[in-house]
Amino acid sequence: FNWIAWEAPPRQFRCSAKIRYRQTEQPCEVTVEEDGSVQVLFDRPQRAITPGQAVVLYDGDTVLGGGTIL
Repeated sequence: FNWIAWEAPPRQFRCSAKIRYRQTEQPCEVTVEEDGSVQVLFDRPQRAITPGQAVVLYDGDTVLGGGTIL
């Protein structure tokens, strides 16, 4: 996971995320694990999330970070 907005992100926070370029940002809760991995829990189920896709986190117009879905 690559953080843009922080060197060390909060352990848990709310933001929005996209898993597709043209997708509308979706609200979610993010948890940063001890090993640095990131768990994203969307408020509503998302269709066809696939390993290898990217997830990008946003706070309004600010990109917080992004990574590859495992």
